[in-house]
Amino acid sequence: MSDQIRVQLSFGSLEGARSESGVLVFKNIPFASAKRWQAPGPVESFDCSARDPQSYGPAPIQPPPDPFWAKRSGELTEFPTDEDCLNLNIWVGDLDTPKKSVLFWIYGGSYIQGYNYKRGYLPENFVKAHPEVLVVAPNYRVGVLGSLNLSSLTNQEEYRFSNNLALLDLVEALRWTQRHISAFTGDPENVTLYGHSAGSNAISHLLVMPSARGLFTRAIAQSSYMTDLGTVALDTSEEIGKKVFELTGVHTLEEALALPAGQLLEAQKALFHFKFGGSKASKMFSPVADGIIVMPDAFQCFADGRINVRELMIGGSQGEYDQMFLKKDLEESRRFVVERNADKRVTLEDVQRFVALHPEMTEKEAVMTVHNDLGLCLGGEFIGRACAKHIPVYEYVFCLRDPEEGWRALHGAPCNYVFGTVIPKGAPEQLERQMMDTWAAFIRTGDPNHLGLPVWPRYRPDGPVMMIDAQWRLTDGYWKTDFSFWGPRFTEYALLKEGR
Repeated sequence: MSDQIRVQLSFGSLEGARSESGVLVFKNIPFASAKRWQAPGPVESFDCSARDPQSYGPAPIQPPPDPFWAKRSGELTEFPTDEDCLNLNIWVGDLDTPKKSVLFWIYGGSYIQGYNYKRGYLPENFVKAHPEVLVVAPNYRVGVLGSLNLSSLTNQEEYRFSNNLALLDLVEALRWTQRHISAFTGDPENVTLYGHSAGSNAISHLLVMPSARGLFTRAIAQSSYMTDLGTVALDTSEEIGKKVFELTGVHTLEEALALPAGQLLEAQKALFHFKFGGSKASKMFSPVADGIIVMPDAFQCFADGRINVRELMIGGSQGEYDQMFLKKDLEESRRFVVERNADKRVTLEDVQRFVALHPEMTEKEAVMTVHNDLGLCLGGEFIGRACAKHIPVYEYVFCLRDPEEGWRALHGAPCNYVFGTVIPKGAPEQLERQMMDTWAAFIRTGDPNHLGLPVWPRYRPDGPVMMIDAQWRLTDGYWKTDFSFWGPRFTEYALLKEGR
């Protein structure tokens, strides 16, 4: 068996390599180029012979990862980064069988960190188990280099997209996939997006972006969404941009373009010591409702059925943000939840009333669930309810407690089982295969059902949700109590009610 493999593209012969598992890997394929804070442009050709087929390309410029979580998940603490980071990787079982379903994987990292070969998300084991699927994983720009409002420095046309470069990078990678994936035996008419955290947030935006229409078929969105905190208001982005220029002593666009990336990262780090007003609460670097790429009324598209997919899977982990509370006692947890959800006008009395609704949880777990619901989970439930009126939707909650630590399933836990990486000791032996088979079924057909599962029906509001655990089970009305309790505090609630 040859260790090397080649694919013929229109502009040259692209060399790949065979991994230890036997999967073919094509690394560091440039799909776009971009100047700082400008929209990406397609790469029509490149010197294939100058590429090292054994090496991944540079990651986006970003701060180093948290050592504790990197060690726990087996991730690198040092890796090459560069502003010229718009490359993608492809994993494929063979180059003989045509029309493979395509999984387009989008990593997470709060739009601050992440890259396309993180060890916890390497898809080699998944592709080996399901050679009928190939995987494409692109990089996209993050942090202040992926989203920065430049309006206080310039009104030049080429910088008008600077707020939403991550989304534009992903659209360009999808266009590259449409043009070239058939050379790798992929089917451009059967592309499924899968993303976790910021990757899922990006997918939720792509689901309703006109420029993304026709570039993919279906999607799996896990644990972050464009609803509520997942979109930054335009005036908030203006405040953030001005603060960056203040921190770096910049007064002109030319000075900003000349700043070393390290200085920008220092300013980015300092931003978290400030509170930004604007017209709505949000996370720092989520896509911006700029009226160009992201419309202020984007959720209305879900309510109206203007959705860029035929089928949708949506879900997450039962203990999404529980890691924020690991060192907090019960009283500290209550105060943290109230403080962090001030935009929803949450009081201690609200928290206690919510705790009373969940006698099946410990008191601290119920308190943590308040933050998980308001900061993340119910945003996805709004999208699920809206889409279910128009297309098949399948909802899930990953419930398996950490077999070693006993924690509820944390943010991103499902990915390790889907990709067969960093599985904790003591995990149910069959779970990895069940997750792989379920995701592969949906990627191929838009329906996650297969012989190894209980029948998984389409979602209806307050209807069945698949609880993924040592034993999979359907729970009817999983979101009914929480949605009724907190739903009216979201701006999307009225839109959803109007769309009935």
